[in-house]
Amino acid sequence: MLALFKGDYATNEPDYRTSSVVYITLAICSSTSMARRKKKTTRLSAPTNTARPSRLWHTFQWFSVTGFLVAAFTVTYQHFFGNISLEFVRSLARGYEFQLKNDTPSDRLVKMFRVEPPTNQEVLYKTTQSIYAEVTETGRIILPSSNISYVPAAEFKELDGQRLPANSSSKFRIPPLSSNSWMEPEAAIVDIRYEIEPTNSLLLALELILNAVGVREAERSERYVVINNYWVASQSEPLREAIRIACRDEGSLAKSSVCAAKR
Repeated sequence: MLALFKGDYATNEPDYRTSSVVYITLAICSSTSMARRKKKTTRLSAPTNTARPSRLWHTFQWFSVTGFLVAAFTVTYQHFFGNISLEFVRSLARGYEFQLKNDTPSDRLVKMFRVEPPTNQEVLYKTTQSIYAEVTETGRIILPSSNISYVPAAEFKELDGQRLPANSSSKFRIPPLSSNSWMEPEAAIVDIRYEIEPTNSLLLALELILNAVGVREAERSERYVVINNYWVASQSEPLREAIRIACRDEGSLAKSSVCAAKR
């Protein structure tokens, strides 16, 4: 309660104009104080992101970095989707019979299949029948139709675009390694390159991922040493070394002239 003095005596009647100013001032101050407390409270109660990555996420990252997920995915893929294999079956009168096996539950497409004898290699050829040859004054022997012979197998493209049904095998013929009917290789190294992909778009996408990370290769290569028309898988570069290993490991070649000469 405010007591205001007027003249020489006092009165208890308030001056309403003065008190209203006081009340307004107090109201403004009180309002400002409450706003500051609200702002301060809001600032203190602001949410902060304190969430940490879960242990499961750390485990997933560790498996990704170590390559375990890729390896597990590859093993699972091979388990459920099988594999494609190439096998030599037998030699023919003019050519060779091979077999492609599709052990997967899905159809496959042969995108490319090539037979490539390595260049600049020593190749041993022999004649399969009696022929007339010309002997020059220098002792050089010239065979009929000259001493040049090309390899018909190198032009083989009949498998390109062929479809391999699921869980099946397909036999096919590869042309001979000599264009002359009276001559065949006694020992030679031959490479076969082929690329096979799924016809299913989802499986094709999975294989492309594996190829991109280097787990699988889109193009496969098989090396063979051909001795007396018998094809033996080999990893050797020099022909002589390939012959030595093939004669050691394959009992069916023990009686061949090439292996007999190595003893």
